[in-house]
Amino acid sequence: MKGNDDSAVENLIRELGDAHKTVQRRAIDELVALAGAGNPLVAEKLRGSIADADRRVRWAAAYALGQIGAGAFAMDSADALCEAMADDDGDIRWAATNLMVQLGRDNLSEIGARLLELAAAGDRNARKMALYCIRDLELSGPELIAVLERAVHDSDVHVRLAALSVLSRIRDASSNAVRIMLESLKSDPDAGVRRAAASALGNIRSGGADAIAALTSAATDLADESLARAARGALDRLEKR
Repeated sequence: MKGNDDSAVENLIRELGDAHKTVQRRAIDELVALAGAGNPLVAEKLRGSIADADRRVRWAAAYALGQIGAGAFAMDSADALCEAMADDDGDIRWAATNLMVQLGRDNLSEIGARLLELAAAGDRNARKMALYCIRDLELSGPELIAVLERAVHDSDVHVRLAALSVLSRIRDASSNAVRIMLESLKSDPDAGVRRAAASALGNIRSGGADAIAALTSAATDLADESLARAARGALDRLEKR
């Protein structure tokens, strides 16, 4: 029986790189089931596959290890996850992002450093997804502020929005964090980013007089009712603190 299971593992590993998502996903599901039934060969083969020459195989192996979880999913999957966060396929990007957060909860120092590097120097998709990971892991510190300052001036609007989503989680914001949000509110060329900046300012505990003044001004902006509404909501939240 064990021989049959091991043969099945080998066959399924070969299907991880299949061009058809349905075949790839079935192989992953069956490998996870075999691992759950106690076959130790699954994790061994998957760990070997995260260094495969085929990008699809690397991602599928990391994803499968993430589904197996404790005892299988570890730092050796980080490279494949970082790579997948830059994928053209949005489903893969978000799945990799969720797994990176999962990995980061147990390896915060190492994963945090990787994410800050990726947010600063990855491609536009990787920069954006790294910032969402940073937000969910609630990273902090001067290194983060430096990354965010760069990200809010990114040429890609989605990266700028991701940076503001990080800033919106910083409750006790530093003066530099508040300054970054204020600059986005006042001068970003994209209306959606300006609204996000207004909303982010409403989440901080102490933004100071400059934040109140900027939000008060935006709240009466007749040219952008959506911005005005976001600013009014931010002011309401600040008044309740």
